[in-house]
Amino acid sequence: MNETQKQFLVSLINEPGPSGHEINVQRIWKNEVSKFCKDVQVDPHGNLTAVLNPEKEFSIMIVGHADEIGLIVNYIDDKGYLYFMNIGGVDQTMLGAHKARILTKKGIVEGIFGQKSLHHEEGQTRKIPKRYEVYIDIGAKNKKEAEKLITLGDPVIFGENYIELQGKNAAARCFDNRIGIYIVAEVLRKLSSKKFNTKVFGVSSVQEETGVWGAGNIAFSLKPDLAIAFDVCPSTDIPGTSKEQFGDLKLGSGPIIRRGVIAHAKIADLLIKTAEKKKIKYQIDVENGRFGTDSDPISKSRGGVAVGGVEIPTRYLHSSAEVLNHDDVDNCIDLVCEFILSLEKNKDLLKYDL
Repeated sequence: MNETQKQFLVSLINEPGPSGHEINVQRIWKNEVSKFCKDVQVDPHGNLTAVLNPEKEFSIMIVGHADEIGLIVNYIDDKGYLYFMNIGGVDQTMLGAHKARILTKKGIVEGIFGQKSLHHEEGQTRKIPKRYEVYIDIGAKNKKEAEKLITLGDPVIFGENYIELQGKNAAARCFDNRIGIYIVAEVLRKLSSKKFNTKVFGVSSVQEETGVWGAGNIAFSLKPDLAIAFDVCPSTDIPGTSKEQFGDLKLGSGPIIRRGVIAHAKIADLLIKTAEKKKIKYQIDVENGRFGTDSDPISKSRGGVAVGGVEIPTRYLHSSAEVLNHDDVDNCIDLVCEFILSLEKNKDLLKYDL
């Protein structure tokens, strides 16, 4: 990852964009991808599609989702405290004392997530708070003052912007899944300077975190022959996580290739073969009938699309600071580029001899 690529990634990470409110993230992605893909299209939901080799017949769709988890304001009490509903899978136990950023029509309003002090808990023992027992304090004196700034339905994000850690690790609130759309863009960038005979649709999808459905719509329109979704995958290299239950997945050991039920066996096998031939680190994770990523709705589009999944091992998913390794990201980009270039010699990949 060079400095220009890192700046692009940081700009994607630092821009707020919970599900349904991805537009500014999509603008950043489109502006960058337009430098090496002439035509970037948007659909009614906000999914973006860039294409290489539009005249070719055989096609692959690569996709990541632009949205992040968040909250949405649904009530303001008489004292000016804000209450909220979840956008996606939010663990409210981690919100207390974190900074909230409310995305209003007038700009970002900052606040603090509040809950009853430990000193006021019986026996000073913290119980797990319910969602409605956590609120946002913007410092307003009352409801009237809060309503001058906040409107019901305003989205909220929490967590940290991009920071560097030791080695080649980094942390951010929304590697899930800005890293996916970054990888899509960088695969397109790398392939744009090469000659090959496969049509490539690069997609930055929306609203994955609230139902895993955005990418299914665009797959219906594009009709790809096969697709690969990029996302993050919980690593198990942290204390207290059972490898017997969740597998052995580590930061720095390469991108994760999914094998299992929905994952097309021949796609997974070719990804593995490509990684081994090119000496690219990789790991394997298993799905037993559900990815939990954009691969799921794509697989059911029209008469069905052959899907694969390549994911980045990441610690502390859906938290205020997720952690991943840059080498895994670079290896993922290299692997998928080599996979796509190999399709020219593997056009019969999807055929079963029965």
